Amino acid sequence: MEPTREPESSPYQPPIPAETQTRRPSRVWLLVGIVAVVLLVVYAVFRLGSSGEAPPEAGDDVVRDSDPGIDGIIAADAPASSFVVGDCLTSFTSPLEPATIVECETPHTAQFIGTADLDPDIPYPGKPDTTEKAAEACKQIKLDTDVLTSQRWEYQFSQPTGGSWEAGDRSVDCFLAVTSPDETATGTLLPAESAEETES
Repeated sequence: MEPTREPESSPYQPPIPAETQTRRPSRVWLLVGIVAVVLLVVYAVFRLGSSGEAPPEAGDDVVRDSDPGIDGIIAADAPASSFVVGDCLTSFTSPLEPATIVECETPHTAQFIGTADLDPDIPYPGKPDTTEKAAEACKQIKLDTDVLTSQRWEYQFSQPTGGSWEAGDRSVDCFLAVTSPDETATGTLLPAESAEETES
């Protein structure tokens, strides 16, 4: 009987169950992964910064659509500095906040009805007095009573601050806004001759 020999060790190893398999990633691959993530972030930032879309325009540079479509939108989310007398507005929250300028025959919630100047010779009257004088000045603007009586309105206006008053600012921008957030108006509050003066 031949003696039994131990089998020679085989280069083959049985598979390790999946839950116990562990592999250490090569440092090179780890470094490649980090570089790839950094490059993706840089690419995304570059694409967002140069997507071809013009940044929102401010002030007098706002683009006004001279031929609005059926929605009547002349300029969406226009800054307050771009409003001109006669503009009818939707999404109006205050004379200092952006709003969408629309044709006045389109339902809207406010209109920029005009500007007024306070007495240049008086000292800065302080906020309550300035507000009262600004309201009085805005109420002197002539309006179309037919449109005025079709809704309930409230005056809103921007007025000089103490600092701008010292610099010579006496201007008040006057707006009328519908009082109910659920209502809109159509038509301009300005009489025909005022509208013609605004357009010329």
